[in-house]
Amino acid sequence: MRQGVLRVAVVSPQEVVMRGLTTMLADYPDRLVVTALPSVRSKAPGVDVILYDTLGLHLSDGSDLVHLLQETDANVLIFSRDMRPDLRVKAYSLGAKAWVSMSVHAGELVRAIEMTASGEPIGEREDRLGTVAGLTTREVEVLALITQGLSNADIAEKLVVSVNTLKSHIRQAYRKIQVTTRSQAVSWAITHGFAPPDENSVESGASVGARMVTDSVSTEQSG
Repeated sequence: MRQGVLRVAVVSPQEVVMRGLTTMLADYPDRLVVTALPSVRSKAPGVDVILYDTLGLHLSDGSDLVHLLQETDANVLIFSRDMRPDLRVKAYSLGAKAWVSMSVHAGELVRAIEMTASGEPIGEREDRLGTVAGLTTREVEVLALITQGLSNADIAEKLVVSVNTLKSHIRQAYRKIQVTTRSQAVSWAITHGFAPPDENSVESGASVGARMVTDSVSTEQSG
C-alpha cells in the first residue's frame, strides 16, 4: 500500500459530481487531498490518481481520457455508473485498467484510490445490470459492443476472443435477456441503460442496421 497523503484530481463533465466527490473525500484528509487540474489536457504534475467520470466518454470522442492515460504520470481510476457498462467498456478499450462504481461508499472509494496509486488490482464488484439480468461481465461487454453497432469480427478482435467463442457469449446473453435477434438485443440494451450508437460514428444508420441483420442471421445459424 502506498504511504503518505495522496493527491487526487477529479475529471467530470458534471460540476455536481465533482463537488460531491470532493465533499466525500474531504472526510479523509490523513489519506488523500483533492486537487484541481488546470485543464483536462494538463500534464497533472504531482497528481497521484485521476478519477475520471465515464460520462465524459458519452459527450466526447475519448481523446481527453487517452491524454490522461498516456501523457500524465498519474494512475487513472474510472468512476462508472452501474447502469452504463457500455461506457466502462469504451474506457477499457482506450487503455484504462481499473474502475470503481459510483455506488460505492466513501471508505470503499478511498481504498480503491489507494490501490490504484499502488498499482494493485481492484476486486471489481459485479455490475448491477449484470446481476439483475444474470449476465456475466463478459456478456455485458458483448451486449455493449453490439449496441454500438460493431460486427462480430470487430467485437471478437476487441475482446481478444475467437468468433466462435464470441457467438457462444452472444447466445448465452440472448437467452438470459430473452431475445432471439440482434435488433431485439439492441432494443433491450438501450432500454436498460446502454448508450445508443455514437452520433459521430463513421457508419450510417443504414449500414449499421444492415450489418446487424447479417450478424443476427449468422449467429442464429451457428446455433
